[in-house]
Amino acid sequence: MTDYVGRKAAQHIPGIDALRTLAIVAVTLFHMFPDVVKGGYLGVSLFFVLTGYLLAYTTETERLAGGFSLGRYYLKRIFRMYPALLVVLFVTLGVYSFVLPEAVLDVREEVVSVVLGCNNWWQIAQNADYFARIANASPFTHLWFMGIELQYAFVLWPALFLLYSLFAHWLGKEAGVALIASLGLGMAILMPLLYQQGADVTRIYYGTDTRVFALLLGAAMGLWRTGAAAPKKNPLWREIGEFVSFELLLAAVLFACVALGGENPLLYRGGMFLSTIVFCLLLAITADRGMTIGAFLDMRLFRWIGGRSYGIFLWQYPVIFLFQQKGWEKEPYAALWEVALLLLLAMWTEALTKSIGRRRLPAFGSRLVHVQGVCFLVLTLGGALLMGFGCRGLAAPAGYKAEVRAELNARLEENAAELARQKEEAERAAAEKAAAKAAADKAARMQAVNLSGIACIGDSVMLSAARNLQALLPGCAVDAKVSRYVGGGIEAAQNLKAQGRLGSVVVVSLGTNGPIADGERYVKQTQELLSLLGTERRIFWVNVYAPHLSWQDTNNAYINKLAAERKNVTVIDWYSFISKHPEWLSGDGVHPNDAGAEQYARLVHDAVAEALAK
Repeated sequence: MTDYVGRKAAQHIPGIDALRTLAIVAVTLFHMFPDVVKGGYLGVSLFFVLTGYLLAYTTETERLAGGFSLGRYYLKRIFRMYPALLVVLFVTLGVYSFVLPEAVLDVREEVVSVVLGCNNWWQIAQNADYFARIANASPFTHLWFMGIELQYAFVLWPALFLLYSLFAHWLGKEAGVALIASLGLGMAILMPLLYQQGADVTRIYYGTDTRVFALLLGAAMGLWRTGAAAPKKNPLWREIGEFVSFELLLAAVLFACVALGGENPLLYRGGMFLSTIVFCLLLAITADRGMTIGAFLDMRLFRWIGGRSYGIFLWQYPVIFLFQQKGWEKEPYAALWEVALLLLLAMWTEALTKSIGRRRLPAFGSRLVHVQGVCFLVLTLGGALLMGFGCRGLAAPAGYKAEVRAELNARLEENAAELARQKEEAERAAAEKAAAKAAADKAARMQAVNLSGIACIGDSVMLSAARNLQALLPGCAVDAKVSRYVGGGIEAAQNLKAQGRLGSVVVVSLGTNGPIADGERYVKQTQELLSLLGTERRIFWVNVYAPHLSWQDTNNAYINKLAAERKNVTVIDWYSFISKHPEWLSGDGVHPNDAGAEQYARLVHDAVAEALAK
């Protein structure tokens, strides 16, 4: 974005301004119409590639010519980047202090982070999501980009260029280029590694470490191009092939700008890297000195926009944010007014910064000299006055926004807590109402069920709850005996049948005193008992709880198997019920105590009544 290329040193690469134009148009449309041009932010990646390319090309050209100086390098970077940046910052602060003062109160930390080149990390610390428009309550939100640009230009590239120079001196240029390209490819892995589905993407979108790969890949391309002999004109077949390739790549970029939203997981799982590769290919075709496509794209319009892309970018959020906050964007032709204002401010900023650097007023040409000169002087004097007022924002008491944010957060948390309490109460009341209704329905169903004449056949576990069963199941016949195994249940059933007390419902509680399925003998006895009870009776088999007995699980599995095979058999799950309440068992851990006997009888009653009610 920043015009790193001196015309003489860089020898002007045709078509570069066209790529700058593509990038600035995409970013501008994204800022103005984020719901339409969802992927316009990808223009930032193109700017990174161009920055890396041009900075590497310039410094390597100077090194090969023997004129590279680190001190001169830093001075050039300062004078190319900071004058326009400072003008935009202070004029914006001045304008906003009159028309939207609340937006620039307590901006000292933010402005300082921009000037020091660490605004991207400052915004990460603020958790300022670039894609959450409501959270971007600042006209300087977009300057996270300048943080990465300044860090790269003033810290990373000088160190990397020294390392490259050493490699190029010892091992050759190819080794140095391979080193920079390998670093770029290695850093590209960080974004998909750090990305987590559903997590906030602020850190990986703003992070220097996750975005620097685009600059490094561009730098590798710039270093490779430097010093290469001018090739002969490419043959026609290659010209046609590269024109077609350029058009296809451009179509892919335009599609991504419309379709690839900033919160799409594909972007962080390789989409950002792939888009950067596409930009590198576009740059490679455009900068190919054997091609005519660069000259074709080197139109006056593209050169005009591309040459002012830095100023257009710097002024974007101050202008767009002001229109949004004042409601002007809803006015007719608001977008055209925004674009016109952006272009005017970019032109003025360029003229002003050049005047400061050259210490003389700019030449406006032979026509309309007086009008242009007057406009420039009026804007400059007004801008200087506004920059003075802009200092008020920096001098305002620190902590104002933090206090406002804390007060707002406290109120939001209080209201959220109250709503959560009300929701919890409503849900609890609804649950209690539903439970009461279910209980009433269940009681009504059970009351309509005839539980008389039930026969109960069991062992000592049932015997422990015999009186409780008789209390809940009036008139039931209980035949329970200590140490009774499944074979003893046959005799009990025969006796009850002989007495005429083996009704249509039978509760069986056998299996504690021995296997009912382990071996042919026990299976035969179990089947004989079921045959005796018949298929017309409803049989409820209470399963076994005796953890210290080896046949507990085998017996319970077999009881479940019987229920699955026979429609008239239902399992009463005493095992699961009593496992949760060991306090209802006597000292042996098998037989229910008084409280457990009551629960045992209640479980049998409810299970039988519920099943018969259905």
